[in-house]
Amino acid sequence: MPTAVVMVLMAFVDVAGALPGDPEYVMLREYDDPLCPSEDRPGPGGAETLADCVAWCTDTSSRECLDWVQSIYLDLDGRAALDPGAKIRGVWLPTIDAVRDAAKRILDLKSVGIDAVSFGPDIVTRGVTSPRTVGDRLIRFYVRLFHTAGFAVYLVPNPMHWGNNDVSLEMLTPVVFSWAEEADALGVELYAALNEVDGMREDLVGTSSWLQAVLGGIRERYSGLLCAQPTQAGFKSGRLDFSGYDVVSAFFSLMVPDRIRNGREILAFTAEAQRTRDRIASVDRILFTDVATFSGGNWAETSLMESQARALSEGRNEYASDADQAAAFEHFLAEAFPKIDGCFFNLWVGFSFLGRSGEDVVRGDFASGGTLPERLHDAVWSAPGLLEAIEAAMLTEHERSAIFDLETYVAGWAGLCYEPSAERPGPFGCTSIAECMEAFRRSPEAYWHLASEGCGEAD
Repeated sequence: MPTAVVMVLMAFVDVAGALPGDPEYVMLREYDDPLCPSEDRPGPGGAETLADCVAWCTDTSSRECLDWVQSIYLDLDGRAALDPGAKIRGVWLPTIDAVRDAAKRILDLKSVGIDAVSFGPDIVTRGVTSPRTVGDRLIRFYVRLFHTAGFAVYLVPNPMHWGNNDVSLEMLTPVVFSWAEEADALGVELYAALNEVDGMREDLVGTSSWLQAVLGGIRERYSGLLCAQPTQAGFKSGRLDFSGYDVVSAFFSLMVPDRIRNGREILAFTAEAQRTRDRIASVDRILFTDVATFSGGNWAETSLMESQARALSEGRNEYASDADQAAAFEHFLAEAFPKIDGCFFNLWVGFSFLGRSGEDVVRGDFASGGTLPERLHDAVWSAPGLLEAIEAAMLTEHERSAIFDLETYVAGWAGLCYEPSAERPGPFGCTSIAECMEAFRRSPEAYWHLASEGCGEAD
């Protein structure tokens, strides 16, 4: 058999089951400068423009497209320089749709003064024999993308989506160790031993014991800044043992538009930040993450919708207007930010400040210290359909259904306590899970109110 034929057959064997972003993926064709196709250097299907490449790969899952996506992946190369003396000015991207949207708006983020992003792989515990992550290739891709753009990356494995936190920390240890190795290989600047670490089955004592038990194993695998990321209640309690960790990144929210309440929280959290520094020698930085107000419109935030419904029945309002958000951010940046080592504002649907009054407030503070320079491909990621085509090439069918994407995820029976049908329709008369999820996404508050009423009557 000719050598060339043998080599091609070997390549097909090597790539069996592998997708772009997998270490074992073998390209049959490498595309030179894949984001800038031309007549001399065409992309898949002979496409001579980026738009044509996207169109071709949206309509086909050909090997050409997989190789083109892998070429883009390998073409991304860069590392951020995290100044040890500078405050971190970041954004928290809790789901893959938030990561995608942030990548499309890199130039907006830079103009505001953002220099770091925080996100991580989804941990799935429901319907599997043991916890595992989904969308690993996408996380690798987006780490490389944001590094190439000049941002520092804080990687946070996340079990907090739609009930996946109903598990013991011990069961999550293999995932934490595996992603510590990934984080080191990717060169991320910060790595957390889980998002909202005290939100699993353990109490605070059990959480502290686990944090200490996994410390050595993570250190063996990861050489960057090691973080503990507790819930608001866990951090505020002062009872978690962060000994040996470099950074504590505590959840902190400005959710309720109440200046007096926010003032109390700022005092309590900044005081606990100082106490943590004083009592734990290893902790070099205190960060606040998930800093945000909420304005509704996010179907996954059912507890916030319920809180708002109760508030309205009592003549109050817990959703923030643009003016509320701007005022809360001004308060936070004046009273809390100077006393900590950085923060991550939440950019998810319903929480984001981009395009709202809060954007000017953040820019006025963050951008005054300088902004990241524009780099070669910063603008290209907003090309229509590009990131979606790349994601499609990097996900299996199972991963597409399991990864928590606000735009595509199906929440059980569309958030209902029964399966909708023509005989028993859901809110707005929807008669299937797909139809009901579309209604849930379109009008989350009204849908959830009707769903709660329907399930209440059934009970």
